[in-house]
Amino acid sequence: MSKPKAEIINSIVLSVFDDDGPTPKIYWPSNMDESSRLLIAMKTISLLMGDSVYQNSTSTEEVNYFGILPFPDLKLNGLTYFFLIFDPEARGNAKAATITVLINEEDRVFFYENMKYLRVIIDNAASKVQLAKSMEENEVIINELREELLEFTSEIKDPFSLKRQIKILFTGLDKVGKTSFLHATKKRYSEIIKALPTKGVARTEEKIFEEQNSTITIWDLGGQKQYREKFLEQRKIYLYNVDLLFYVIDIQDSERIAKSIELFKNIIDSLLELDEFPPIVVCLNKYDPDIRKSKEIKNNLKTLRDEISKISDKFRFFVKIFETSIFDHWSLIAAYSHGLSQLSPNRELFENQLKHFSKKINSDAILLLNENGIILSNFSTTGISEKVFEISAPHFQTLYKTFKEFKLLKQDFLISSGITSESKNIIFKKIPVEKYNLYLLLFMEKDLNLEKIDKNLPKFSKNLKDLIHTYI
Repeated sequence: MSKPKAEIINSIVLSVFDDDGPTPKIYWPSNMDESSRLLIAMKTISLLMGDSVYQNSTSTEEVNYFGILPFPDLKLNGLTYFFLIFDPEARGNAKAATITVLINEEDRVFFYENMKYLRVIIDNAASKVQLAKSMEENEVIINELREELLEFTSEIKDPFSLKRQIKILFTGLDKVGKTSFLHATKKRYSEIIKALPTKGVARTEEKIFEEQNSTITIWDLGGQKQYREKFLEQRKIYLYNVDLLFYVIDIQDSERIAKSIELFKNIIDSLLELDEFPPIVVCLNKYDPDIRKSKEIKNNLKTLRDEISKISDKFRFFVKIFETSIFDHWSLIAAYSHGLSQLSPNRELFENQLKHFSKKINSDAILLLNENGIILSNFSTTGISEKVFEISAPHFQTLYKTFKEFKLLKQDFLISSGITSESKNIIFKKIPVEKYNLYLLLFMEKDLNLEKIDKNLPKFSKNLKDLIHTYI
């Protein structure tokens, strides 16, 4: 017998970092086990705050982020919102706080499927907590949050699936390189040569990790006229519940740029009509190395960027433009990784962990990659060297694996000096996280301290372990 939707919410905890450390201040149900609520307070605040002190904060809105955290000992999953409460008597003029909504492990897809609605509800409660003058007021706020969540869950009609269903669309005109893009990200170059024009829809599945909470289905839509027309006519089928959309344009095809822009506008209009706001990755494709200085290509790039920005004004926070080429593998990985990262509810938490780790080891920039070179997260203190740094990531991973294969590595990392300047080092390091092999690319000062990296890695890896389980 299925569980009533109103019973999905297991518990709610408001935690605050006070003089006693992470403390559960208000919790529901009132008979919640003390050790459980302490564990939730400790894990949410310690993991998300790290060693930060919010010195002289001018706004409590400067630090806030959502994430899904597993609590395996309690057999629960929690949707946590980390925020600051202004307090002139606190160190840094603010106290770290979290609101955590918990559900049973087997119901975890509920968070993924309803994230955008839950974020609004919980963010609204957090804003009230920031203004509250007493714990009595906070108790009223958390009770109101509980009632709103129970009302929300009671109105959900769709049954929960065991896995989150993620739908990714690849669309654009015919012959723009959509299928080749997908093959190239997997380095299936022989299949690019054999690829025929896509007829209708080609569906494939994507895996970021062997075990994940979702089934990711990629819809590669044929771009020929009859398929485009069908796609727009049946937009309620194709665009309904789309989680991520890649729009591919051939920048070498000057004669059809106007047609590409027209199709993009039709898609944007259809999404607005359906009230769907997925992240959109626009790939200005076939930006091959040998034609990048061409005046015609430069004009095409400017025209496309201007028109896309104009058309997607209401999507301006959802659209990201990349210049891509199958002859520049990194350009594809950068675009593809960005899109996939938008699907993770924990993208803010991953970046936060990289930020804390970076501060500990005095690193200017960090990239976190999986075994297939997909960038899971990145952090940089300066944008000046970021592009060069990112471009080097796949080359270092290939070099690392080659050295490892031929047993030329005595340790699990590579160090290269003098690439960007004499005072900088690039370190590529393998870090096992449970059964997964992840990789860090670090950009650091020359007087690097490897012992400091090794000292801080265990805690960093432990935190990643908690986040990897709920990455996507």
